[in-house]
Amino acid sequence: MKHILFIAYNLVGGGAEKALVELLRHFDYSRYEVTLCLLYNEGVYIDEISAKVKVIVLYDRHDKFHQKSFRKYEKHNNSFWLAMQIWKKTPRWRYDAIISFLEGYPLLFHSFITLKGKKNITWVHCDLYSFHWTASYFNTKVKAEIDCYRKMDKIVFVSRLALVNFDRLYKIDVTKSCIYNVVDSAHIRSLSVSEEARHFPKKSLVITAIGSLKEVKGFDKLIRVGKLLKDDGYSFLIQIIGTGDDLDDLITLRDDLGLKENIQFLGFMKNPFGYLKHSDIFISTSLSEGLSLVICEALILGVPVVATKTAGAMDLLDNSKYGILVEHDIPSIYQGVKMLLDDSELRRQYVERAQERAKMFDVQKVLDQVYDLLE
Repeated sequence: MKHILFIAYNLVGGGAEKALVELLRHFDYSRYEVTLCLLYNEGVYIDEISAKVKVIVLYDRHDKFHQKSFRKYEKHNNSFWLAMQIWKKTPRWRYDAIISFLEGYPLLFHSFITLKGKKNITWVHCDLYSFHWTASYFNTKVKAEIDCYRKMDKIVFVSRLALVNFDRLYKIDVTKSCIYNVVDSAHIRSLSVSEEARHFPKKSLVITAIGSLKEVKGFDKLIRVGKLLKDDGYSFLIQIIGTGDDLDDLITLRDDLGLKENIQFLGFMKNPFGYLKHSDIFISTSLSEGLSLVICEALILGVPVVATKTAGAMDLLDNSKYGILVEHDIPSIYQGVKMLLDDSELRRQYVERAQERAKMFDVQKVLDQVYDLLE
């Protein structure tokens, strides 16, 4: 039996964390013994990790040793105590494969223990060229991040364009490949038959957005699109599902624009699929995405998609064949939404195209690609 170590930051409600949970939910534990190393034992998906996975935690966020260790690294480029912590906490001297499943700190901590891995593999879940959010996680910025990637045997990207754009950012001679996230169509469809869905209010056209409430998701643009829709006399309801640091600012913007009756903030939901299934449009206004799981989920549920041009959306929607791709400015997003609101036949066509595109999501195919990496 092979021993595999995954490294992740935590299990909060993000797309990469959800992708990891789904991967581990389907993993073949007759072939692999899996350990999951978390920097912090926190997040809404903690309880969804298989009992067959051994979980180890590096830090208590409030521990003084943890705080001092990170300060030494951030201020003095001293990574000794960070490296010692993961060496001490990971019990085996040798793993058949070590996988850092996210950019940033998981990659950094992985770089400290590459000698423990017969194979060292890292995942990239975003388009680092368009949104290089990880640069601040490395003490010497770009050079330190490059050094970490060069220690890997393989780099896996969740979309083809994320891989292409990574090569525009960094010239790193490491084997690269694209593997989509595990997306279980049957499971998502079963979850969409929810209690909320049975009592779903349908007084006007419903637009749904799902994601963390932070700047990169572009929800401020969505709210301003709502203002244009209202000014043009449309009857609509925008539902925003998710939570995050920008919630108060977004609520203030909504209220200042007089959209309290048109835009609802529904908070985080482990199962948003009942709401998504009964939507007329799903919208993604992200500035950057590696592969948007929520777009995958909308396609599976046959919901027409409007999405800004990110690496993941462009991969999935194929030049607007399976959903409408728009530029990132507010007028372009508005026109994309307006096209679907104005044309019920076009919405019907995109329902059919979404269902056709959903056939690409094959759990076993993805698992086989992951297993091939580990052999």
